[in-house]
Order: sequence, then C-alpha cells, then structure tokens
Amino acid sequence: MNYLNITKGALLAGIIMISSLSFAQKKIETDAALALQNYEKALASGDMVEMKKQILKAKESIDIAAANPETEKSPKTLYLKGEIYSYLFTMRIIAMNDAEFMKSIPENATESAIKAYKEAYDISNKYDSDIQTSVGNMKIQLHPIGSAAYEAKKYKEAGIIFGVINDYSSVLNQIDTIYIYYQGLAAQGDSNWVQAAEFYKRCADLNYMPNEIYRSTAMAYIKAGQNDKAITFLKQAIAKSPKDKHLYFALGTIAMEMNDDPTVLENLNKAVEIDPTYGDAYYNLGSYFSGKGLELRQKASNLPPNAKKESDELLAKSLEFYGFAMDPLEKYVAINPKDVDVLNSLTKIARALKNTEKEAKYKQMLDAAKQ
Repeated sequence: MNYLNITKGALLAGIIMISSLSFAQKKIETDAALALQNYEKALASGDMVEMKKQILKAKESIDIAAANPETEKSPKTLYLKGEIYSYLFTMRIIAMNDAEFMKSIPENATESAIKAYKEAYDISNKYDSDIQTSVGNMKIQLHPIGSAAYEAKKYKEAGIIFGVINDYSSVLNQIDTIYIYYQGLAAQGDSNWVQAAEFYKRCADLNYMPNEIYRSTAMAYIKAGQNDKAITFLKQAIAKSPKDKHLYFALGTIAMEMNDDPTVLENLNKAVEIDPTYGDAYYNLGSYFSGKGLELRQKASNLPPNAKKESDELLAKSLEFYGFAMDPLEKYVAINPKDVDVLNSLTKIARALKNTEKEAKYKQMLDAAKQ
C-alpha cells in the first residue's frame, strides 16, 4: 500500500474541502453585499416592497457570515453588518406600521450596527473611509427625525434619536457635545430632571457653552429636588476654576431661585469682580433686588390704613433692596445704554430713593432710548 499517495490524496481532499468552505463563506459576504446594493436601489426609487425584501435578504446573509468563525471578524463582514443593521434601524422608523415586517427587525439593531462598525474601524483601515461616510449619512438622516420629534413634544423619542446620533459618533471615537445637550433638553421637556442634570453635567465636564450649561445643570438638580447636588456641583467647579466668571454667575443665579440674598450678592459680585464688563451679572444682581424691593412696596400698598407701622417697615426694607439694585443696574446701562426696561426701572428706583439728580438723568436717557 502506498501510504504516501494516500496521505497526498487525503491532504488534497482536505485542501479542496477547506477551499470550498472558505469560498462558500466569502460567497455569503458577497450575497449580503449584493442584497444591500439592491436595497439601496429600491430605496432610491422608493420601492418599499423591494426595500423590505432586500434588507431582510441582506440580514439573512450577513447573520450567517457574522456567526461563522472564519468570517465573524472579517472587516468586510463587520462593515456590511454595520451597514445592514443601520438600514434595519431606519426601516423600524419607515415601516413601523407594518407589524409583520417589524417582527423581523431586531430591537437592538442600532447597538449591533454600532458594535460592528466600531470593530471594523478598530481592527482595519480598509473600510475607514466607507464607515466615516456611513456614520455621517446616518447623522444627517437622524437629525431631522430627532428635531421633528422634539418639536412635536415627543421628548422621549427625541432623546433616543439624539442619543443614537452620539452613539454613531462614538464609532469614530468622537463626541458630539451638542447632541448630549439636545438629550438634556429632551429630558427637560419630558420633566425628567434627574436625567437632564446628567446630560447637562456631561456638557459642563466637556466645557460646552459654559455661560449657560452650569446654570442649566444646577437648575436641573434643583428641579429634581437635589438642591445639595446643585450647590455642590457649582462649588466643586469653582474650586477647580476659581477665575471662571460663569461659575459664580451660575451659583449667584441659582441662589436667586432659592431666595438666598447673601449668596446672590457674594457670587454675582465675584463674577463682575473678575469681569467688570459682565453685563448679564450686573443685570441679574440689579433686577433681583429691584424685584424684591418692588414686591415689598406692592405689599405695603395693599395693607389697611391702620397698619402704618408695618407699611413703614416694608417701605424701609424696599429702599434697602433698591439701594442694592441701583449700582449694578447703573453699571449695566453703562454697557447697554438703550435698554428701555432697565432705564425705566432706574428712573423709578431713583425716585423712590429721592435722588432727583439720578431720576432726571435716567428719565432723559429713557426718553432718548424710546425715540
């Protein structure tokens, strides 16, 4: 018996069998790619029946390729799975009224797509350009869907879409801070203040829109009944960045909501100490105390005639508040000399404080601003 010939024959048969299996697996990848191309053609022509047929055919092929040890880590398989499962996700939106078709689409289609894209992007450069284009296209498609849901006050749906957009960005190791902010807005619209605070805090940690985001974060904590977290968040931020005027502005503004006069004064004054041209801080400080003064004067005017002592006490306290308001409002109009509302307030405050010179000055500026 010629064992050498037998061994050679067995080896040749094994090689043929392996080659056939390998070819079969590559053919499955090709089948998935062809079905994907056919889906895209149907999508371009608006043929919904063909779209459904081809995307399910593509899914069937890519699932086989992704389950096979020989091709599961193939960059092509992973890229195609990202493409196909991304389209499956969009089909969940397009064909949501087709209950039977929806049964064929996995609920975790986006997670599967993003995972596949990310693996392909990390292990090989071969499909990087294609993945970058696909991620960009998905974001372009999803943005108006999320925006429309938000405008329709479907805040949960909007938040999900904005989150998916950021998930796609993560494929390219990027963070779209604006969509984290949009997630915060959607959570806020849904009155989910705990979640809103989490999204806003992420934005704050990334230094996104600092003039607004610190206050939004702290306000969300307060709305969630987490006042301590609001104050702690801002104080920790101040400890890290003691020269950041926005942090003092945010803490002072939050203190306004809590009716904490000393904290309002301390922090808004610190903000303008850092930046003497910080108009918003002057405005908040002045309007807060002028509002408190006006409230007391209105309360005094509603008292009965025999409550003179109480009325006098209220009026005296109102003048004290007006005194706190005068200086910051004056500094505000030095920066914004055409603000009719503030000029009107200054005229009334000066009259209440019996400062005829300043009353005349701001009355003249008010008349000029109205022209």
